[in-house]
Order: sequence, then C-alpha cells, then structure tokens
Amino acid sequence: MHNDSTANSTQLVRYQLHLSPEANDQQLVAARTLLTQQGFVVDQLAPGEAVVAFAQGGDPDWEPVKEAFRKLGCSITHIITAE
Repeated sequence: MHNDSTANSTQLVRYQLHLSPEANDQQLVAARTLLTQQGFVVDQLAPGEAVVAFAQGGDPDWEPVKEAFRKLGCSITHIITAE
C-alpha cells in the first residue's frame, strides 16, 4: 500500500491577530468563545493580540470573524501568519 503524502493537504497554520487594545475581560472571553466556535484553537489572547491556530486546506474566511468581533466592540485591525 502506497501512502500519497499530497492526498490530505490539511495543515495547521498559526495566525497573529492584532486587536483593538481597549478590549476588556468580558470582550476577551466572548472573543475566545467566538474563535473556538469558528474552528480556531486559541493559543494566546490578551488586549491587543490573539494567536490562534487553524487546521486548513485553504485560508480561513476572515470576514465573518471580523464582523463578529465588530459586534463585540473589539475589532481585528491586522492578521498575519505567525511563526
């Protein structure tokens, strides 16, 4: 039996999210819940920053996540892949 290493292209990718720095504890708890519901594993979460991981075959759809954060009163200002 031959295993094709390209058959499953899912990989774990880490992202650093720059958040509005004025987020309070209640917003951060809600943000953690929101991120996990969207399939992210939350590594770090603090005012101004979140580091999350996502198992993916492509890029996450960030627009619903950004919109949900806006509704929380805590915006995502920038997203980069984390090392």
